[in-house]
Amino acid sequence: MGRRSGRGDRRRRASVRSAGADDEPIEIRAARYATLPDSWLEASAELIWIQAVGWFTYWIAGSVWALVWLAADAVIQVGRIWLGLRHRRAVSAGKRPPDRKLVATNVVWSLVMAAGTIGVLQVGDPRLLVLGSIVPVGYLGYIASRFAALPRLAIPLLYMMGAAQTAGYALSPQLRGIAFLIPVTSVAFHVVLRHNYITFMAAARAQRELLRQSMHDPLTGLANRLFLGERTADLLADLTQERATEGFAILCLDLDGFKPVNDRYGHAAGDQLLQAVAARLRGSVRPNDLVCRVGGDEFVILLPHTDGAAAVQVAERLTLACGQPFDLGAVTVVIGASAGIALAPEHGRSAAELLEHADSALYASKRRAKGGWTVHAAGIAG
Repeated sequence: MGRRSGRGDRRRRASVRSAGADDEPIEIRAARYATLPDSWLEASAELIWIQAVGWFTYWIAGSVWALVWLAADAVIQVGRIWLGLRHRRAVSAGKRPPDRKLVATNVVWSLVMAAGTIGVLQVGDPRLLVLGSIVPVGYLGYIASRFAALPRLAIPLLYMMGAAQTAGYALSPQLRGIAFLIPVTSVAFHVVLRHNYITFMAAARAQRELLRQSMHDPLTGLANRLFLGERTADLLADLTQERATEGFAILCLDLDGFKPVNDRYGHAAGDQLLQAVAARLRGSVRPNDLVCRVGGDEFVILLPHTDGAAAVQVAERLTLACGQPFDLGAVTVVIGASAGIALAPEHGRSAAELLEHADSALYASKRRAKGGWTVHAAGIAG
């Protein structure tokens, strides 16, 4: 049996499953909220842009509110940069990122932007009237693109800024006559946002499906060797960092008598038998246990939070289940299974080492008497 070493991007590809109150796949939700933090370049450009507009406004109008606007924007931008950094670090470490705080900070930033827009348009200087028209449109474009994956955040921000610009026009003697045209801008960017959201979600779903296919056996639907490596690396990391209070077990299982069935009844019957075995194995373990197909008739079962005694009970249950007759429609066949067990951390602290020990225990079982199980280096067999 081959071995896989290296963690890769474990946290991003840890498991393909669904969760959440709205049944949104956890990977898609993570991908959507990963768009929240700005890059350093984006954050710096936003800070410089608004500060330049604010200082220009203060230079022309000499109003104290412009200084207040500048200070508020600077504080909020520093907060956004800091939260963005925390967000990226949390995602990299597999921890919960500060999504809600970052969302709230963006809402506050938008309120400050909206208030500044109204103020700029009230000065009456032609140059500021131009700025008061350009800045909101640039902001609307930013929202429609940067927050396209989060429409529940983006849509209120679009219409809030549109309302602020409309109010600024309505209160400006020079622009009052065309204020009624401004809300159309928010609607137009809403259309752009919707298009961007659809494009993003299609790409995210396609990526999730490709990830699922890459980590599952197409015949049985069980996890494959790649998925096994990712989950094993996660459990080993928990042991290393002392996040886990219990070890885990790896159980290698090989079918006895599969080849004669495949040779006698054909590959279609063999495939049907493998699918039936997979269903029995899944039905014989806990929901958080991972059943993998790693070869023709070779399976590996990863048992989190499991000691030696519990692993032996699982091995007995699985070998017994595989020894029961299988109805393949045209024929009923009887096969068996042998198993080998390795325990972490007792028998190793790497995926390759644990799999090697479980594999050697498996073949010790097959040499001794098919249909039994063996625990590595413990002298215990059944």
